[in-house]
Amino acid sequence: MRTKLMWAAALLICVAASIILPMLWQHSLVDLKVYRLGGRALLDDASSLYDVRLAGLPFTYPPFAAVVMVPFALLPWPVAVTVWTVGTVVSLVFVWRLSLGRVPPVVLLAVVAGSLLLEPVRETLGFGQVNLMLCALILYDVLDLKHSRRGIWIGLAAGVKLTPLVFLGLLVVTRQWRALLYASGSFLVTVLVGFVVSPHSATEYWTSLVSDTTRIGGLAFSSNQSWNAFLIRLTGDLDGGGLVWLALVGLTVLGGLWFSRLLWLRDDRLASVSICALVGLLCSPVSWSHHWVWALPLGMSLVRVVVGVWRYVVGVLWFGLFAVAPIWWPPNHDNRELTWAFGDQLLGNAYLIAALAAVVLLAVSHFKVVVEPSGQKMPAA
Repeated sequence: MRTKLMWAAALLICVAASIILPMLWQHSLVDLKVYRLGGRALLDDASSLYDVRLAGLPFTYPPFAAVVMVPFALLPWPVAVTVWTVGTVVSLVFVWRLSLGRVPPVVLLAVVAGSLLLEPVRETLGFGQVNLMLCALILYDVLDLKHSRRGIWIGLAAGVKLTPLVFLGLLVVTRQWRALLYASGSFLVTVLVGFVVSPHSATEYWTSLVSDTTRIGGLAFSSNQSWNAFLIRLTGDLDGGGLVWLALVGLTVLGGLWFSRLLWLRDDRLASVSICALVGLLCSPVSWSHHWVWALPLGMSLVRVVVGVWRYVVGVLWFGLFAVAPIWWPPNHDNRELTWAFGDQLLGNAYLIAALAAVVLLAVSHFKVVVEPSGQKMPAA
């Protein structure tokens, strides 16, 4: 009877998601179109990779990413959309499988269907973004300690999108030297592939474009949930956070990697990799809301460290936040974020604020103190 009820609940969630998701799905997979544009540019004129535009949008990724996108450039658009979307949903299943551990298939089905309504997930689907695929690869590479070539997928993911390089820091602080060697080597291979395919474009990217944030979009935009965007919206200075931002980045990297190491040593590896991902999200000059798919494993890390009814409270609050996405409630677009009042700042920076709350909760759970009968205080195991 219980199994039937679970399947009925899962079916209801799937139906609800299938009805609600199309109402929220926007953007016409524009990023997939840009990916295909990069792949097509390599086929037509590799030296023009960073000159081509799609409705004003340039290709902003390393040359290796364009190589990966060549097959999608060759496929007819309907086929490319189908393959890409299916790949994204399969990646979502793997992310939850790696985050949840062994659970009944009905539970996994319900969780995957429900998470389609979370804003980072639906934005990733709507834009045709690569985030969930990279998240799945990195989680597998970090958490599956059995496969002998750990690190290779991190390096390849960084070759597609540079932000996964932050996980090399996790490998360093946890002294996983073999995995670090594989990750560094595979990333260097992606760089070399770029130079072999298009020396001109690779040189242009690695010498100038890699640090050019003007090609990515408006930094003040509410979708940008990073320290840099927070300081821009707070101060109204479009040039960025300056020295304050650099100081925050430095503290976040040092503190975040130290905390990731502690979590890893305490055998909370899911929380460890999630905190490392959070370091990348906070410190990157641009962390669009669809980059925040790491909220999924981070949310599971939070649920696991609380007990009783509080586990449900934390789960509802965390995933509910990413479902309603208050970052879109204040005025946005066209730099209207620069005029936000105090209440707008709280709502418009909600992902960043929630991330800080998550760090506090994880820290409290791992640094809590117990009192022995003798009155002596000792750190909890």
